[in-house]
Amino acid sequence: MQPIPFIAASAEEAVAQIRARLGPDAVVLNVRPLPANGIARLWQKPMIEVLAHLPEAPAPQAAPISEALAEFRQQLNEIKQQVATRPQHTERRAPAQREPGQPLHAEQELCAPALADSLQDDFSIPEAEQGNGNWRVGTMLQKSGLLPLHVQSIMDRLRSQHGDEAPAALSDEIKLARALLAKLWRKPRPLAPHSVHALIGPAGSGKTTCLCKWLTRAALVEGSSARVWRLDGAMANTAESLSVYCEILGLPSERSWQPGHANISEDIGFIDLPGVDWRQPVALKELSGQLKQYGSPRLHLVLNGAYDTSILLAQVRAFSALPIDDLIITHLDEESRWGKVWNFALGTNYSLRHFGTGQNIPGDFCEPSAEMVLARQFPCK
Repeated sequence: MQPIPFIAASAEEAVAQIRARLGPDAVVLNVRPLPANGIARLWQKPMIEVLAHLPEAPAPQAAPISEALAEFRQQLNEIKQQVATRPQHTERRAPAQREPGQPLHAEQELCAPALADSLQDDFSIPEAEQGNGNWRVGTMLQKSGLLPLHVQSIMDRLRSQHGDEAPAALSDEIKLARALLAKLWRKPRPLAPHSVHALIGPAGSGKTTCLCKWLTRAALVEGSSARVWRLDGAMANTAESLSVYCEILGLPSERSWQPGHANISEDIGFIDLPGVDWRQPVALKELSGQLKQYGSPRLHLVLNGAYDTSILLAQVRAFSALPIDDLIITHLDEESRWGKVWNFALGTNYSLRHFGTGQNIPGDFCEPSAEMVLARQFPCK
Protein backbone atom coordinates (compact mmCIF):
# COMPACT_ATOMS: atom_id res chain seq x y z
CA MET A 1 0.00 0.00 0.00
CA GLN A 2 1.31 3.46 -0.95
CA PRO A 3 2.25 5.85 1.90
CA ILE A 4 -0.48 8.31 2.87
CA PRO A 5 0.40 11.81 4.17
CA PHE A 6 -1.35 13.13 7.29
CA ILE A 7 -1.18 16.82 8.27
CA ALA A 8 -1.60 17.59 11.96
CA ALA A 9 -0.71 20.13 14.63
CA SER A 10 0.81 17.56 16.99
CA ALA A 11 2.01 13.98 17.15
CA GLU A 12 -1.10 12.97 19.14
CA GLU A 13 -3.42 14.39 16.50
CA ALA A 14 -1.44 12.67 13.74
CA VAL A 15 -1.64 9.32 15.54
CA ALA A 16 -5.41 9.75 15.95
CA GLN A 17 -5.84 10.46 12.24
CA ILE A 18 -3.69 7.48 11.25
CA ARG A 19 -5.52 5.05 13.52
CA ALA A 20 -8.91 6.35 12.39
CA ARG A 21 -8.11 5.84 8.71
CA LEU A 22 -5.65 2.93 8.65
CA GLY A 23 -6.30 1.18 11.94
CA PRO A 24 -3.91 0.09 14.71
CA ASP A 25 -1.62 -1.87 12.36
CA ALA A 26 -0.46 1.25 10.50
CA VAL A 27 3.29 1.96 10.34
CA VAL A 28 4.80 5.47 10.48
CA LEU A 29 7.41 5.97 7.74
CA ASN A 30 8.51 9.57 8.17
CA VAL A 31 7.81 12.74 10.15
CA ARG A 32 8.74 16.26 9.06
CA PRO A 33 7.77 19.80 10.08
CA LEU A 34 5.74 22.05 7.77
CA PRO A 35 6.72 25.68 8.38
CA ALA A 36 4.08 28.36 7.95
CA ASN A 37 4.43 30.64 4.93
CA GLY A 38 4.88 34.39 5.06
CA ILE A 39 3.62 36.45 7.97
CA ALA A 40 1.38 33.63 9.13
CA ARG A 41 4.36 31.97 10.78
CA LEU A 42 4.22 34.67 13.49
CA TRP A 43 0.97 33.36 14.95
CA GLN A 44 0.32 29.97 13.39
CA LYS A 45 1.53 26.87 15.25
CA PRO A 46 3.92 24.76 13.14
CA MET A 47 2.25 21.77 11.50
CA ILE A 48 3.77 18.36 10.86
CA GLU A 49 3.40 15.90 8.00
CA VAL A 50 3.43 12.22 8.87
CA LEU A 51 3.74 9.52 6.20
CA ALA A 52 2.12 6.22 7.14
CA HIS A 53 1.00 3.08 5.39
CA LEU A 54 -0.70 -0.21 6.14
CA PRO A 55 1.62 -3.22 5.77
CA GLU A 56 0.59 -5.98 3.44
CA ALA A 57 -1.19 -8.93 4.97
CA PRO A 58 1.26 -11.55 6.22
CA ALA A 59 1.76 -14.65 4.15
CA PRO A 60 -0.06 -17.79 5.26
CA GLN A 61 1.72 -19.47 8.12
CA ALA A 62 4.04 -22.24 7.04
CA ALA A 63 3.57 -25.81 8.10
CA PRO A 64 5.03 -26.75 11.48
CA ILE A 65 8.78 -27.29 11.45
CA SER A 66 8.46 -30.88 12.62
CA GLU A 67 6.32 -31.70 9.57
CA ALA A 68 8.74 -29.91 7.26
CA LEU A 69 11.70 -31.80 8.70
CA ALA A 70 9.88 -35.14 8.41
CA GLU A 71 9.09 -34.39 4.78
CA PHE A 72 12.68 -33.36 4.16
CA ARG A 73 14.04 -36.56 5.71
CA GLN A 74 11.76 -38.61 3.49
CA GLN A 75 12.91 -36.73 0.40
CA LEU A 76 16.54 -37.09 1.47
CA ASN A 77 16.16 -40.87 1.85
CA GLU A 78 14.66 -41.07 -1.61
CA ILE A 79 17.54 -39.06 -3.04
CA LYS A 80 20.09 -41.29 -1.30
CA GLN A 81 18.45 -44.38 -2.78
CA GLN A 82 18.56 -42.83 -6.24
CA VAL A 83 22.21 -41.81 -5.84
CA ALA A 84 23.16 -45.30 -4.65
CA THR A 85 21.93 -46.79 -7.95
CA ARG A 86 23.84 -44.27 -10.12
CA PRO A 87 27.45 -44.53 -11.35
CA GLN A 88 30.06 -42.99 -9.04
CA HIS A 89 30.99 -40.30 -11.59
CA THR A 90 27.51 -38.73 -11.65
CA GLU A 91 27.92 -34.96 -11.79
CA ARG A 92 26.61 -33.03 -8.82
CA ARG A 93 24.09 -30.32 -9.60
CA ALA A 94 24.48 -26.86 -8.18
CA PRO A 95 22.08 -25.98 -5.36
CA ALA A 96 19.17 -23.66 -6.08
CA GLN A 97 19.86 -20.01 -5.33
CA ARG A 98 17.65 -17.60 -3.42
CA GLU A 99 16.36 -14.75 -5.56
CA PRO A 100 18.37 -11.49 -5.05
CA GLY A 101 16.61 -9.20 -2.61
CA GLN A 102 14.29 -11.91 -1.34
CA PRO A 103 13.70 -11.21 2.38
CA LEU A 104 14.66 -13.64 5.09
CA HIS A 105 11.56 -14.62 7.08
CA ALA A 106 11.62 -15.34 10.77
CA GLU A 107 10.90 -19.03 10.25
CA GLN A 108 14.04 -19.41 8.12
CA GLU A 109 16.19 -19.38 11.21
CA LEU A 110 14.80 -22.83 12.00
CA CYS A 111 15.71 -24.27 8.61
CA ALA A 112 19.47 -24.69 9.16
CA PRO A 113 19.21 -28.45 9.92
CA ALA A 114 17.76 -28.89 6.42
CA LEU A 115 20.66 -27.24 4.59
CA ALA A 116 22.62 -30.49 4.24
CA ASP A 117 25.94 -30.19 2.41
CA SER A 118 24.87 -27.34 0.11
CA LEU A 119 26.36 -24.80 2.53
CA GLN A 120 29.82 -26.19 1.78
CA ASP A 121 29.69 -24.43 -1.58
CA ASP A 122 28.85 -21.06 -0.01
CA PHE A 123 31.61 -21.15 2.60
CA SER A 124 34.30 -22.86 0.50
CA ILE A 125 35.31 -25.33 3.19
CA PRO A 126 38.90 -26.48 2.57
CA GLU A 127 39.33 -30.08 1.50
CA ALA A 128 41.60 -30.69 4.51
CA GLU A 129 38.63 -30.09 6.81
CA GLN A 130 36.19 -32.31 4.94
CA GLY A 131 37.57 -35.65 6.09
CA ASN A 132 35.89 -37.94 8.57
CA GLY A 133 36.18 -36.76 12.15
CA ASN A 134 36.87 -33.09 11.23
CA TRP A 135 34.41 -30.41 12.31
CA ARG A 136 33.61 -28.16 9.36
CA VAL A 137 31.34 -25.60 11.05
CA GLY A 138 34.36 -23.74 12.46
CA THR A 139 35.30 -22.48 9.02
CA MET A 140 31.74 -21.31 8.48
CA LEU A 141 31.74 -19.42 11.77
CA GLN A 142 34.98 -17.65 10.92
CA LYS A 143 33.79 -16.70 7.46
CA SER A 144 30.60 -15.27 8.97
CA GLY A 145 32.63 -12.81 11.06
CA LEU A 146 33.77 -14.52 14.28
CA LEU A 147 37.39 -14.02 15.28
CA PRO A 148 39.59 -17.14 15.24
CA LEU A 149 39.96 -16.99 19.02
CA HIS A 150 36.21 -17.31 19.56
CA VAL A 151 35.86 -19.89 16.81
CA GLN A 152 38.46 -22.04 18.55
CA SER A 153 36.62 -21.65 21.86
CA ILE A 154 33.35 -22.75 20.25
CA MET A 155 34.99 -25.72 18.57
CA ASP A 156 36.66 -26.78 21.83
CA ARG A 157 33.27 -26.74 23.54
CA LEU A 158 31.65 -28.72 20.74
CA ARG A 159 34.38 -31.37 20.84
CA SER A 160 34.18 -31.53 24.63
CA GLN A 161 30.42 -32.02 24.58
CA HIS A 162 30.01 -34.19 21.46
CA GLY A 163 33.38 -35.81 20.82
CA ASP A 164 36.30 -35.23 18.48
CA GLU A 165 34.57 -36.90 15.57
CA ALA A 166 32.12 -34.56 13.88
CA PRO A 167 28.60 -35.65 12.89
CA ALA A 168 28.37 -37.13 9.43
CA ALA A 169 26.07 -34.38 8.17
CA LEU A 170 27.11 -30.75 8.11
CA SER A 171 23.53 -29.81 9.00
CA ASP A 172 23.97 -31.58 12.35
CA GLU A 173 27.15 -29.60 13.01
CA ILE A 174 25.24 -26.38 12.33
CA LYS A 175 22.45 -27.43 14.65
CA LEU A 176 24.89 -28.13 17.50
CA ALA A 177 26.78 -24.86 16.94
CA ARG A 178 23.55 -22.85 16.89
CA ALA A 179 22.39 -24.42 20.14
CA LEU A 180 25.69 -23.68 21.83
CA LEU A 181 25.81 -20.06 20.65
CA ALA A 182 22.22 -19.49 21.73
CA LYS A 183 23.12 -20.53 25.28
CA LEU A 184 26.00 -18.02 25.34
CA TRP A 185 23.78 -15.05 24.41
CA ARG A 186 23.27 -12.53 27.23
CA LYS A 187 20.07 -10.53 27.47
CA PRO A 188 20.28 -6.89 28.64
CA ARG A 189 18.74 -6.08 31.99
CA PRO A 190 15.26 -4.56 31.87
CA LEU A 191 14.79 -0.80 31.69
CA ALA A 192 13.71 0.70 34.98
CA PRO A 193 10.81 3.18 34.90
CA HIS A 194 11.65 6.89 35.15
CA SER A 195 15.30 6.23 34.27
CA VAL A 196 17.71 8.45 32.33
CA HIS A 197 19.80 6.98 29.52
CA ALA A 198 22.96 8.51 28.03
CA LEU A 199 24.07 7.44 24.57
CA ILE A 200 27.84 7.77 24.22
CA GLY A 201 30.42 6.65 21.71
CA PRO A 202 32.85 7.70 18.98
CA ALA A 203 31.97 10.35 16.43
CA GLY A 204 30.16 8.88 13.44
CA SER A 205 28.63 5.96 15.29
CA GLY A 206 25.09 7.28 14.82
CA LYS A 207 24.25 8.19 18.43
CA THR A 208 21.78 10.98 17.64
CA THR A 209 20.01 9.02 14.91
CA CYS A 210 19.79 6.06 17.26
CA LEU A 211 18.36 8.27 20.01
CA CYS A 212 15.70 9.64 17.64
CA LYS A 213 14.66 6.11 16.64
CA TRP A 214 14.44 5.04 20.27
CA LEU A 215 12.53 8.21 21.11
CA THR A 216 10.06 7.60 18.30
CA ARG A 217 9.35 4.08 19.44
CA ALA A 218 8.90 5.20 23.04
CA ALA A 219 6.60 8.13 22.21
CA LEU A 220 4.56 6.92 19.24
CA VAL A 221 4.56 3.14 19.59
CA GLU A 222 4.70 2.59 23.35
CA GLY A 223 2.90 5.81 24.27
CA SER A 224 5.54 6.73 26.86
CA SER A 225 6.32 10.23 28.06
CA ALA A 226 9.92 11.28 27.47
CA ARG A 227 12.38 14.12 27.98
CA VAL A 228 15.62 14.86 26.11
CA TRP A 229 18.77 16.76 27.02
CA ARG A 230 21.01 17.84 24.14
CA LEU A 231 24.17 18.72 26.01
CA ASP A 232 27.59 20.03 25.02
CA GLY A 233 30.77 18.18 25.87
CA ALA A 234 34.35 19.12 25.12
CA MET A 235 32.84 20.17 21.80
CA ALA A 236 29.51 21.84 21.12
CA ASN A 237 26.56 19.58 20.39
CA THR A 238 25.43 20.80 16.97
CA ALA A 239 22.65 18.22 16.48
CA GLU A 240 19.92 20.83 15.91
CA SER A 241 17.83 18.17 14.18
CA LEU A 242 17.29 16.47 17.55
CA SER A 243 15.69 19.60 19.03
CA VAL A 244 13.51 19.99 15.94
CA TYR A 245 12.44 16.37 16.13
CA CYS A 246 11.51 16.73 19.80
CA GLU A 247 9.41 19.75 18.87
CA ILE A 248 7.63 17.69 16.21
CA LEU A 249 6.82 15.00 18.75
CA GLY A 250 5.79 17.56 21.33
CA LEU A 251 8.45 16.40 23.80
CA PRO A 252 10.57 18.66 26.01
CA SER A 253 14.17 19.17 24.89
CA GLU A 254 16.65 21.04 27.06
CA ARG A 255 20.14 22.41 26.41
CA SER A 256 21.37 22.44 30.00
CA TRP A 257 21.34 20.11 32.99
CA GLN A 258 20.13 21.28 36.35
CA PRO A 259 20.47 19.59 39.76
CA GLY A 260 17.55 17.28 40.36
CA HIS A 261 16.95 16.49 36.69
CA ALA A 262 17.97 12.88 37.33
CA ASN A 263 14.66 12.37 39.18
CA ILE A 264 12.34 12.68 36.22
CA SER A 265 8.56 12.32 36.22
CA GLU A 266 8.54 11.14 32.60
CA ASP A 267 8.67 7.45 31.73
CA ILE A 268 12.12 7.76 30.18
CA GLY A 269 14.83 10.37 29.66
CA PHE A 270 17.62 10.60 27.07
CA ILE A 271 20.95 12.47 27.15
CA ASP A 272 22.63 13.21 23.82
CA LEU A 273 26.35 14.05 23.89
CA PRO A 274 28.91 14.79 21.16
CA GLY A 275 31.17 11.98 20.00
CA VAL A 276 34.43 11.41 21.86
CA ASP A 277 37.86 10.64 20.40
CA TRP A 278 38.37 7.20 21.90
CA ARG A 279 42.10 7.33 21.14
CA GLN A 280 42.58 10.22 23.59
CA PRO A 281 42.58 9.14 27.28
CA VAL A 282 42.15 12.79 28.30
CA ALA A 283 38.90 13.04 26.31
CA LEU A 284 37.54 9.89 27.93
CA LYS A 285 38.50 11.17 31.38
CA GLU A 286 36.66 14.45 30.70
CA LEU A 287 33.60 12.48 29.59
CA SER A 288 33.71 10.43 32.79
CA GLY A 289 33.81 13.59 34.90
CA GLN A 290 30.93 15.13 32.94
CA LEU A 291 28.74 12.04 33.34
CA LYS A 292 29.12 12.17 37.13
CA GLN A 293 27.25 15.48 37.07
CA TYR A 294 24.15 13.68 35.77
CA GLY A 295 23.76 11.30 38.69
CA SER A 296 23.76 7.69 37.57
CA PRO A 297 22.36 7.53 34.04
CA ARG A 298 22.43 4.18 32.29
CA LEU A 299 25.20 4.33 29.71
CA HIS A 300 24.73 2.79 26.27
CA LEU A 301 27.84 2.60 24.07
CA VAL A 302 26.90 3.11 20.41
CA LEU A 303 29.20 1.50 17.82
CA ASN A 304 29.24 1.55 14.02
CA GLY A 305 28.82 -2.13 13.10
CA ALA A 306 30.25 -1.58 9.60
CA TYR A 307 33.73 -0.90 11.04
CA ASP A 308 36.41 -3.56 11.21
CA THR A 309 36.09 -5.83 14.23
CA SER A 310 39.55 -4.92 15.54
CA ILE A 311 38.59 -1.23 15.62
CA LEU A 312 35.26 -1.92 17.31
CA LEU A 313 36.87 -4.01 20.05
CA ALA A 314 39.52 -1.32 20.56
CA GLN A 315 36.71 1.22 21.02
CA VAL A 316 35.01 -1.05 23.54
CA ARG A 317 38.25 -1.36 25.51
CA ALA A 318 38.74 2.41 25.46
CA PHE A 319 35.25 3.12 26.82
CA SER A 320 35.33 0.22 29.31
CA ALA A 321 36.72 2.59 31.97
CA LEU A 322 33.16 3.97 32.14
CA PRO A 323 30.27 2.05 33.75
CA ILE A 324 28.85 0.93 30.40
CA ASP A 325 25.52 -0.87 30.72
CA ASP A 326 25.27 -2.42 27.25
CA LEU A 327 26.02 -1.91 23.55
CA ILE A 328 23.98 -0.58 20.63
CA ILE A 329 25.20 -1.60 17.16
CA THR A 330 24.27 0.64 14.21
CA HIS A 331 24.88 0.67 10.43
CA LEU A 332 24.25 -3.08 10.19
CA ASP A 333 22.64 -2.50 6.79
CA GLU A 334 26.20 -1.87 5.57
CA GLU A 335 27.55 -5.16 6.97
CA SER A 336 26.67 -8.59 5.55
CA ARG A 337 28.62 -10.61 8.12
CA TRP A 338 26.33 -10.40 11.12
CA GLY A 339 28.29 -13.17 12.78
CA LYS A 340 30.77 -10.51 13.88
CA VAL A 341 28.39 -9.38 16.64
CA TRP A 342 29.24 -12.61 18.48
CA ASN A 343 32.66 -11.07 19.11
CA PHE A 344 30.92 -8.65 21.48
CA ALA A 345 28.74 -11.32 23.09
CA LEU A 346 31.70 -13.67 23.61
CA GLY A 347 34.60 -11.26 24.02
CA THR A 348 33.15 -8.56 26.29
CA ASN A 349 31.10 -8.36 29.48
CA TYR A 350 28.35 -6.38 27.76
CA SER A 351 25.00 -7.45 26.39
CA LEU A 352 23.53 -6.08 23.16
CA ARG A 353 20.62 -3.68 23.70
CA HIS A 354 19.61 -2.62 20.17
CA PHE A 355 20.45 -3.09 16.49
CA GLY A 356 19.95 -0.18 14.12
CA THR A 357 20.02 0.01 10.32
CA GLY A 358 19.68 2.96 7.98
CA GLN A 359 19.49 6.71 8.51
CA ASN A 360 15.72 7.15 8.23
CA ILE A 361 13.77 8.23 11.30
CA PRO A 362 11.81 6.29 12.23
CA GLY A 363 13.65 3.28 10.85
CA ASP A 364 14.76 -0.21 11.66
CA PHE A 365 15.54 -0.33 15.38
CA CYS A 366 15.09 -3.60 17.20
CA GLU A 367 16.05 -5.59 20.25
CA PRO A 368 18.42 -8.31 19.01
CA SER A 369 18.35 -11.98 19.90
CA ALA A 370 20.53 -15.00 19.32
CA GLU A 371 17.94 -16.39 16.90
CA MET A 372 18.00 -13.19 14.84
CA VAL A 373 21.78 -13.28 14.42
CA LEU A 374 21.92 -17.01 13.76
CA ALA A 375 19.28 -16.67 11.04
CA ARG A 376 21.57 -14.23 9.22
CA GLN A 377 24.61 -16.47 9.68
CA PHE A 378 22.93 -19.63 8.40
CA PRO A 379 20.20 -18.51 5.95
CA CYS A 380 18.09 -21.10 4.16
CA LYS A 381 18.47 -21.64 0.48
